[in-house]
Amino acid sequence: MAKKLSVRTRRPDVPSKSVPISRWAAFVMLGAFAVGLNLYAAALASPFVFDDFTLPVGDPPQNLWAAVTGLRPFLMLTYWLNSSMSGNSTLGYHVFNLIIHAVNTGLVFLVLARLLAMSGSVNTRNIRIASVLGAAIFFIHPLQTESVSYVAGRSESLAAFFILLAYAVFLYRRHEAISWLETAIVLTLFGLGVSTKENAVCLVGMLVLTDVFWPRAFSTRGLRNNRKLYSAMAVGAALAAWKVLGVLAAAPSAGFSIHEATWYQYGFTQARAFFTYMRLAAIPIGLSIDHDFPVSHTILEHGAIVYLAALAGLLAACYALRRRYPLACFGLLLTLIILAPTSSIVPIRDPLAERRMYLPLVGLILIGYDVARHVRIPRRTGYAVCGVILAGFYILCYQRNLLWAEPAQLFVEAAPESTTGRAYVNLVKVLAEEHRCSAAVPYLRQAEARLPNNYMVELAWGRALECMGQPAQALNKMLRAARIWPSSDVYTLIGCLYGELGRQAQAGIALRKAVALDSRSDSARSALETWIKWTSQNPPIDHQRSPP
Repeated sequence: MAKKLSVRTRRPDVPSKSVPISRWAAFVMLGAFAVGLNLYAAALASPFVFDDFTLPVGDPPQNLWAAVTGLRPFLMLTYWLNSSMSGNSTLGYHVFNLIIHAVNTGLVFLVLARLLAMSGSVNTRNIRIASVLGAAIFFIHPLQTESVSYVAGRSESLAAFFILLAYAVFLYRRHEAISWLETAIVLTLFGLGVSTKENAVCLVGMLVLTDVFWPRAFSTRGLRNNRKLYSAMAVGAALAAWKVLGVLAAAPSAGFSIHEATWYQYGFTQARAFFTYMRLAAIPIGLSIDHDFPVSHTILEHGAIVYLAALAGLLAACYALRRRYPLACFGLLLTLIILAPTSSIVPIRDPLAERRMYLPLVGLILIGYDVARHVRIPRRTGYAVCGVILAGFYILCYQRNLLWAEPAQLFVEAAPESTTGRAYVNLVKVLAEEHRCSAAVPYLRQAEARLPNNYMVELAWGRALECMGQPAQALNKMLRAARIWPSSDVYTLIGCLYGELGRQAQAGIALRKAVALDSRSDSARSALETWIKWTSQNPPIDHQRSPP
């Protein structure tokens, strides 16, 4: 790599004057961290919540080897380090997340500066200003809070770090054709990214898109020049794909075997989700930790066909206008490529999650550049508009972090918008962790009136009543939930409640049914194994009727 990073362009019509930016990138990182200490202050000491408890937090593996031999080893390594140093304190986890976000902001600055120079869309003298503005939007945008303030959101920001670093190495290579050393660096970072989160496979598409789009849109010149990278990366991509398929085959929350949607139904749903993401990026109001986004089981349900047609129209317009709006077209395609691993046809139990927009926001910033340069307004007015946008994002981001300081409020806010009732289950879970289960009762009563005979609401009631020390009433709610939807989860809870009430024979029947409904469920198998072990030592005497 060059000793001094600079914005160079491969287009002959762009001035050859170098613009040193390595020091600027360092200043952007430090400035972002300093600003972040205030912006994210409220969330820095917020407790573990939601999926955080599925991570090795507060109870690390006994040694380093145990931490890195499972799924997402590099990510788990960082949690192991945090847990070893901080124990049950969340401050270290949140500070680490903030550092990652600040460093990523500096990398985004570098990436934006290089892409602006390559496109020739921004005057060379203004590249640094435009890049700082874009990096600032990336840092303070309210959509980013879930990847920073949420401990489990680290998977997104840490994977983005390796993707951005590899992309920067690719963009700032010494020569037009990448060297073997630079190829090795990119491949190493690619491997670390995939070992952090599987969606880092999008790096392959990002590199190909960049070479296809610059210096001339839809040219193969770049691909030919960098064939050594792509030939080597083909092996790595194949290994990454094999790993991802292995994860999908075993994961209970993603893959082609989940019950919530088939691959094409998920595709219909993601066409709608894409436009929801665009709206949340442009107008970040209505953010939620649990969007409870409904699935389009047919091409007509929830108007999926309209969104599919709109997406096809955008792609057609992108091709037709690629020369007039090169950055916008490139930004749109970049956004779609980064979203593709989670938002295409591979079903995931949560069809829409704000943290998935962490890195795709870079593509939308590029679209914003292209739109802004075609708007003819005085320079001062332009700066004033940018200032208002940044101030608005800052305020919304700060307010969002105030909610992360009170996790229950995140679900209280999400619950009224819930169409399936799932947010109420999560609200009860958070209140149970805070030992405030009775606080859920008013919300559950509202939920019953709004969503009668709803599986999730009955399940939430059951968990709340059990937490409040009323197992018999909780069992009645769980049995009602089972009649609505006989799932493995609910029968596991029914079995545990029967055991708590001393009705061991019925507990065994319910737990065996839970395992039969989902043999991959760790909770169901663990509960059944515990029951078998207990009854082998204490043979049950129970002649009451079996559960339905």
